[in-house]
Amino acid sequence: MTRSWLVTGLMVCLVSCVLAGCGSAADVATGRSGPAGAAAAVPTLTDGGGVVVTARDLDPAGSFPEQATAVAVYVEPLCPHCKAFAADQGRLLEARLAEGAITLEYRLVSFLDNGSTDRASARSVNAGLCVAAAEGAAEYAAFVAALLEHQRPGGLSDTDLVGLADEVGAADARSCIETGQHAGLVPELTEDALGKIDGTPAVEVDGTMLTSTPTTVELTALLGRTTV
Repeated sequence: MTRSWLVTGLMVCLVSCVLAGCGSAADVATGRSGPAGAAAAVPTLTDGGGVVVTARDLDPAGSFPEQATAVAVYVEPLCPHCKAFAADQGRLLEARLAEGAITLEYRLVSFLDNGSTDRASARSVNAGLCVAAAEGAAEYAAFVAALLEHQRPGGLSDTDLVGLADEVGAADARSCIETGQHAGLVPELTEDALGKIDGTPAVEVDGTMLTSTPTTVELTALLGRTTV
């Protein structure tokens, strides 16, 4: 598997008053499903509830600019709009990350579970946290991308999630995924997002939340030109 997974399966299709997004503030508030449990520590988790991936995480020996634009993306694993938007904007964001022009912080939330999903959203967020704790930022980013690439109605089983973790080099996350080790943290992350977003995907650029889905031209203006 190449580093191209980092953005091509993820990226942003912002919620806005014009374009459809996944969920609403009410959904986030009521999306606290799943077994309660003590939240285990995830060393790489930021105050915003995500994990930042940088160009140096992808290429430790590379030479990159000292300053990078911080891009944070809120993602619901079952939200189809993230996957759809990736087809249009993924290459641009991937290239800016690889060049060191941006950092990406993926913030997973869960509010689309219902009677037909078997808590697939919450289990997917837990699995992402497991991968971050077991390995680090690059593997977490790859796992989030894989979640969206393999997204399907009803969500993924634990066997599927373990398989994706293996695929991105996080085999040590298996037990954590199967036992729901970070399940107690999932509703906390989701509730924290409630005051910041109306749905998913939602994007911050250098701490400012975007209010509409950016076109490629708009993203280029925000993040600078690249060679893609």
